Amino acid sequence: MSTTPDPENILAAMSLEQKIGQLLIVGFDGPTADPALLEMVRDYHVGGVILFARNVQSPQQVAELTNQLQQTALDAGNPGLFIAIDQEGGRVARLTEDVGFTEFPSAMAIGATGDPENARKMAAAMAAEMRAVGLNVDFAPDLDVNNNPANPVIGTRSFGSNPQKVAEFGSAFIDGLQSNGVLAFGKHFPGHGDTGVDSHVDMPIVPHDRARLEAVEFVPFKAAMQANVAGIMSAHVTFPAIDPTPGMPATLSKPVLTDLLRTEMGYDGLVVTDSLEMGALAANGYPVPVAAVKAFEAGADLLLFNRDHAEHKAAFAALLAKAQSGQIPADRLDASVRRILAAKAKFGILNPALVAEPAKAGDFTATAEHHALALELAQKAITLLKDDAALLPLQPGEKLLVIETAAAEGLGTLLGASTLEIKNDPDASAIAAAVGMARDGRKVIVTTTDADFYAGQVKLVNELLTVNPNIIIVSVRTPYDLTVLPAVPTALAAYGANPPTLQAIAAALLGKFTPTGILPVTLP
Repeated sequence: MSTTPDPENILAAMSLEQKIGQLLIVGFDGPTADPALLEMVRDYHVGGVILFARNVQSPQQVAELTNQLQQTALDAGNPGLFIAIDQEGGRVARLTEDVGFTEFPSAMAIGATGDPENARKMAAAMAAEMRAVGLNVDFAPDLDVNNNPANPVIGTRSFGSNPQKVAEFGSAFIDGLQSNGVLAFGKHFPGHGDTGVDSHVDMPIVPHDRARLEAVEFVPFKAAMQANVAGIMSAHVTFPAIDPTPGMPATLSKPVLTDLLRTEMGYDGLVVTDSLEMGALAANGYPVPVAAVKAFEAGADLLLFNRDHAEHKAAFAALLAKAQSGQIPADRLDASVRRILAAKAKFGILNPALVAEPAKAGDFTATAEHHALALELAQKAITLLKDDAALLPLQPGEKLLVIETAAAEGLGTLLGASTLEIKNDPDASAIAAAVGMARDGRKVIVTTTDADFYAGQVKLVNELLTVNPNIIIVSVRTPYDLTVLPAVPTALAAYGANPPTLQAIAAALLGKFTPTGILPVTLP
């Protein structure tokens, strides 16, 4: 006899308030569950909670927090919670080395390794660390095709600019998570890769026709659906070819979420919104409660919120009023709650096992095995773009100057070199200081961070070249830096600068291995 609760029986017994609550995934402040958060779990019956870096102090603390949240839900007679996090690798990681977890390279770095199996291995290791502290949902992978060098928000979060490759790596990542008990959510549907605006701030637009969307943007999402991805996250981006309503983001669009995703593509997994508290919505006339109702009516199952419980309650009240009046039909609400309960049943979350010994959670995070894997993947990603002047490898004992942007802090220390720290957009005095230090002809390593956005970085490198030919650049975000620094004789792409990546950069420069990474994006 099965002990797994039956979703249909649970659904039949639920009150209208419990059903509405299941639609909400809420954020909160601080490392502990305060009374206001516990009220959301207990009395508003929320379906899930999302953790950010502000909620993470240590493996033990996260395990104790997730146990308390799950126990609160169960004691109140609610289903177990989705407990979610954004853990993509690279820049988007809430579980970091400084608080006791393993950091892994970015998606673009994994794309540069050329082998989708690396995405699967990385996701499996991430899932093991998440499960060790009671997390069961990862809002990853990023399935955006990064074919726009001016994209300010995706960049290295994407596996690359080739739709088929993004599909392969994304599907492998999904399998790595879900085979190890963590729900994967591919994002940001229908595709955030070809945008020049950050949707955290305002509303981007993807103006392409339907044929182009089919050939590029949709490809990784269709592959993810084939790979049984548990969920898809919507983009706060407008797609006039799918929904011609001016300024209508995909998150709030029935033609996108219902007509395209559900009906045409036949997807029956979970659809979650990107955070409804992001600037793109509010700036365009959709405050949180309005956006919540509109997103649900468009076809979303799960509504994602950040930290403001007053907004969460207002959204709950707006949804409840619409359901009570019949403007949200009962069968539409039941369809979403049924999908939520089915996913929770499949992944053992309706009545979840708590972390057995929170004090020992750290034994399963930041393991030697995971650190070794992270370093191995980071090394496989390092791409030698050119070494025309044969400046590499660095020779033992030679004089070096490392000029570091903030993202790459620590590289000079790893190389035992003189170090100068600069801002992303260095001013004239910083450039003059760097040029002064480089005049003696020593090899100069400059870490560039999105140099195509910062004229100061370009000016710095070009002025260094006028006094010293021995310049090596290491791009620690996207490799598009090379397009604005064509005169540099030696260039490496690292696709990040977190701890394993910095170690890999140092090892590559010192000749401890030969870089084999393959450029995963097309340089204009």
